[in-house]
Amino acid sequence: MFTKALASLGVGSAKVDTRLEKKQYQPGDVVRGEVMVRGGGASQVVDDIYMYLMIHYLKNDKKVSYVMEKFHLSESFEIEEGAYQIIPFQFSLPYQTPMSCGRFPIYLKTGLDIKLAKDPTDLDRIEIFPHATVEKVLGEIEQSGFLMYRVFNEYVPSSKSLPFIQVFQFRPAEQYHGYLDELNLFFDVTPHDVHMDVEITRGTRKLNTSFSWQLNADGTLTYTHSGQQDPVVSPVETIQSLLKA
Repeated sequence: MFTKALASLGVGSAKVDTRLEKKQYQPGDVVRGEVMVRGGGASQVVDDIYMYLMIHYLKNDKKVSYVMEKFHLSESFEIEEGAYQIIPFQFSLPYQTPMSCGRFPIYLKTGLDIKLAKDPTDLDRIEIFPHATVEKVLGEIEQSGFLMYRVFNEYVPSSKSLPFIQVFQFRPAEQYHGYLDELNLFFDVTPHDVHMDVEITRGTRKLNTSFSWQLNADGTLTYTHSGQQDPVVSPVETIQSLLKA
């Protein structure tokens, strides 16, 4: 009886450890792994095993934690004193998952839901790289004479789906000195398309344009700019024309 009371306080309670198949992903990738539950000093009923996709963003210059997605991994079960139970799992990352970076790491937080007890948790940091199309565009922008100097997640109260947006900030290098002060890119990725908004800052003036890529079933891309299909798959030429306008 006393051991059950201690377990309810987290002393000698069940422990959880998550083992991931890998640590690096892109949006839409399948995450596979297993959760190992080790019984404590008394038998306990685990009502649920959950996993949170934890993101951080800036709100009023303060970093805020945000649960982007919650995944249900197991039904209720009883774990006996000192016993082990392994629960395999898999789920897909949301396509809107932002890229992870220094000040904005991404974690998978695993927890056991145990009534009348302190819930055991485990935290695993993962690396998220940009979606393949986003990665391609970012590379082309850099190769065209821009230097990426900052990536951050910023609070956006008017956003329809998420409370933040990821901002890729570039500064001009080489031939673009004098044409602009800053180039900001914002991406919205879905299973079917990639949308990019561009904001160019030149003194007190801001120029805006947008692009979309339809992700075709055969793996090819259909590029559109301002609602019109275009055989060109890179936005660099349009950005260059805006800079020289």
